[in-house]
Amino acid sequence: MSADDDTRPIVLAAGGTGGHMFPAEALAQELKRRGRRLLLVTDARGARYAEGFPADETFLISAATVSVGGLAAKGLAAASVAQGIFTALGKFRKLRPAAAIGFGGYPSFPAMKAASLSGIAYGVHEQNGVLGRANRMLVKGAAFVAHAFPVLEKLPAGIHAVEVGNPVRDAVTALGDAAFSPINDGDINLLIFGGSQGASIFSTTPVKAMAGLPEGMRRRLVVVHQAREDDIEQVKAGYAAAGVRAEIAPFFAGLPARMAAAHLIISRAGASTVTELSAIGRGAILVPLAIAMDDHQSGNAGVLARDLSGASAAIVLPESGFNEISLREALEGLLAEPARLQLMAKAAKGRVRSGAAAALADLVEGLYQSAK
Repeated sequence: MSADDDTRPIVLAAGGTGGHMFPAEALAQELKRRGRRLLLVTDARGARYAEGFPADETFLISAATVSVGGLAAKGLAAASVAQGIFTALGKFRKLRPAAAIGFGGYPSFPAMKAASLSGIAYGVHEQNGVLGRANRMLVKGAAFVAHAFPVLEKLPAGIHAVEVGNPVRDAVTALGDAAFSPINDGDINLLIFGGSQGASIFSTTPVKAMAGLPEGMRRRLVVVHQAREDDIEQVKAGYAAAGVRAEIAPFFAGLPARMAAAHLIISRAGASTVTELSAIGRGAILVPLAIAMDDHQSGNAGVLARDLSGASAAIVLPESGFNEISLREALEGLLAEPARLQLMAKAAKGRVRSGAAAALADLVEGLYQSAK
């Protein structure tokens, strides 16, 4: 690589959900500050989260999982992956990337395989507490394996991994010093969201649980609730009948700011959610997604739920036991002693290693410099 080649891009490959895309975006923000050109590789699902992604160029590839379905489905998935590799090879041949990093999700596999076939050094980052299947197939050829949480399950024997944390976007980092609003005898702000795989139980169960609370508790609640479009009117009616003040929408822009304004959060246990709770410092009731591959959301939730120094930052309710009774009991216990919410917020702060974007950028920069 000559001095004239300093503009060769770095490939970031991610897709599927915000859980993969948001950490990739956070790394991209850091690399742009260092003057690097970036090429984002994702699929149609990942592109939904790429509106603010600071890539110089984005291109979509086909990808699918070969881990589920019958023979016909596996055959179609394999063909899709092969097409994705072929497309990436053509793009890489033209742009000559200097380095690459995959964040998991289906699109990262063909992109990183194409990088390997093209002689491009690549690394992988695992956001969850369990190594994802795409990353699991890539780690043996990776120049580095970075991960978010203190424990990384399913890591193949003989593979060294370095804990860097989960990169968080600038909007989250800016809220790291957001103070926890005093509660005393005033309003209690509750934020509810179900992530990109929001389910109907996240629309119905919280409303029913709060309707069963004593009136004095209901009157203090101010709820911001992300619910499915089809459920909006039903949720509004439920809160109105229960006398609970609520703002309901299928999507909220600026969700990190909403998290900082909350006293308590009810959500899934995606890696980005757990990391943002740690970065901002807020307690939560977490409901791990039951169909998550290898039950990795339960591992994520454990990072906040562990009792460290006499305090835990989260209550975990398995999806199979997430109902109006279990949630009402959890809420009633917390609202009866609102000082616990501040203790949970304090316990959440720093549970996930900070500075991940810079640490991960340093690893990628190492690959970039080696390509010169």
